[in-house]
Amino acid sequence: MKPIRWLAIPVICAALLAGCETMPVSPTGLPPVSTDTAERAERDGEYLLAAREYTRLAETAEAPQKQDYELRAVAALLKAGQLYEARTRVEMINVLPLDASFLARKRILQARILIIEGAHERAIRQLNEAGAIRNLSPALLSEISQVRAQAELALDNPVGAVRNLIAREQYIVGKEAVAENQQQLWKILVALPRARLATAFNMARDGVLSGWIELALIAVENAGQPLRMNAAVEQWRKANPAHPAGETILGALISQAPMIGRVDRIALLLPLSSGYAVAAQAVRDGFLAMDAANTDPDKPKISVYDTGPDPAMAPGFYEQAVNDGAQFVVGPLGREAAEAVMRQASIRAPTLMLNYTDEEPGSTSKYLFQFGLSPEQEARQAAERAWLDGHRQAAVLYPKTSWGERMVAAWSSHWQRLGGVVVANQSYNDADVDFSEPIKSLLNITQSEARKDEIEKTVGQKLRFETRARQDIDFIFLAADAKHGRLIKPQLNFYHAARVPVYSTSHIFTGAGDAMRDIDLDGIQFGDMPWMLVGDGKIQELRQTLQRDWPHVHTDLDRLYALGVDSYAILPHLGRIGMESGARFGGVTSGLSVDQHGRLQRQLLWARFTRGVPRLVDTFLKHRDQFKIENDAESPDPSQPRT
Repeated sequence: MKPIRWLAIPVICAALLAGCETMPVSPTGLPPVSTDTAERAERDGEYLLAAREYTRLAETAEAPQKQDYELRAVAALLKAGQLYEARTRVEMINVLPLDASFLARKRILQARILIIEGAHERAIRQLNEAGAIRNLSPALLSEISQVRAQAELALDNPVGAVRNLIAREQYIVGKEAVAENQQQLWKILVALPRARLATAFNMARDGVLSGWIELALIAVENAGQPLRMNAAVEQWRKANPAHPAGETILGALISQAPMIGRVDRIALLLPLSSGYAVAAQAVRDGFLAMDAANTDPDKPKISVYDTGPDPAMAPGFYEQAVNDGAQFVVGPLGREAAEAVMRQASIRAPTLMLNYTDEEPGSTSKYLFQFGLSPEQEARQAAERAWLDGHRQAAVLYPKTSWGERMVAAWSSHWQRLGGVVVANQSYNDADVDFSEPIKSLLNITQSEARKDEIEKTVGQKLRFETRARQDIDFIFLAADAKHGRLIKPQLNFYHAARVPVYSTSHIFTGAGDAMRDIDLDGIQFGDMPWMLVGDGKIQELRQTLQRDWPHVHTDLDRLYALGVDSYAILPHLGRIGMESGARFGGVTSGLSVDQHGRLQRQLLWARFTRGVPRLVDTFLKHRDQFKIENDAESPDPSQPRT
């Protein structure tokens, strides 16, 4: 008997087979649209959620409220580090028929984008255009001064930045806002070498500016000498009775409270004689290579402490480093060691821990920062990228390991928080080489085949049957390393999911640039650091300068080396970016910002494998010469001392 063709099967059988697919699901769980929801998300640092809510509000609003929400959405996207999306959207906002203040707001946002892109002179021109508009509110004039200060600082004109922050004070209302503005300009000044401060003091003609610079000289020259500091501050008070410097600054000087400014001694705490020695050495090599490339004769002295194999010993090494005179501590490396320091040590100096902890920073938060290469952070960024690309319904494929479960938990919770739906998730055994069964289960092919067998038994005939992947998913989030990804992606293609977008994290790329093997990863989109993805411009120059003889170039250890590079380069900028909401440092690991808990957040580049080679996805980044580390003027350039 001939096999029965599919079209000959009764409609009821077709319905049975169709049951293997889930009907498209609409995103659920989004709160009712309201300004309060958007503003609350922004206050809580959930900037992408805020952008989503402002966008929803704009969809139903009339002008000028519509443009107000659109501009607020772009501002939130910038704070979230979503530069490409912000740049695209701001150009589409039509403000010409509206009050001129809307044009000023648009110009300010465009200037912020240009600063991140490295086009600082163009940013200042945009700000000048905005500032020329008449009858602007004090809030807008204040913002123009603040953004111009950022541009001047990026152009290595710190005194110009301070001038703008001094001018900004006339537009600020409230003691707390004034104190915060003064702390911003103070952190710029005390990070400067004494010789540069002295030159600026001799050239200053404005009394307020010269008073600030003189106070910074007092801080630098009398650090660690409380009696001399107190006397010098009192003498300065008498000479400058009308100066606006507040008690927040003067009190900190007198009390010798820890400040993130000029640093002369840095302690680096790493487990160099532990099971993580290779990783620790890579971080150390990157850190010390940056120090070696720093030509500033007054650069800080580095002391390296081996914290050993027992994380419980880390607090003792931390206390020893501070007692030895360290003004900034970098480390320890590792979650357990970092948590031990937070629980047991007294955080008496500004500290950059090389991992993220679950411990609350408490009263030490203004001096304590955390920085690492968190897989969970990358998973959350993959969710954000997929959301911004317009996807809403996801399938997840992950290894049945503790790492895989951490990844899928971080990704899923963030994806659902954004309003996305997880249609299906499936684990796989990372010891296998054949992943057909978990892939078939994920794509509903296993269920489809089972139903086909059931119908064949019912009708007593063989069916001519062709499997088809489920149609109710927009994309797949794949948690995998390169080894497993090279096996999984071809099997996804085989089971009719070749056109389903696949998102992953940096773990999918070894960094070796092996196109022959990585061609099996074609189509996968992933986030990674500029150090791994950008092969020309400043990145190439920096690699050639720092890694001439380093034996682990283009391996997974490269990322840890880059962590060491950025851990050194960001130190003098931590105070500034910690004070300014949405401020970003362009590093080799990513664009770095500081959240309200002192945790550094990385904003990765996105690439897609094409013919085995990762190629940047955002086309305007591919050809922009400044974006070789995110922000050319703030990049750790060895020819320009950063500390």
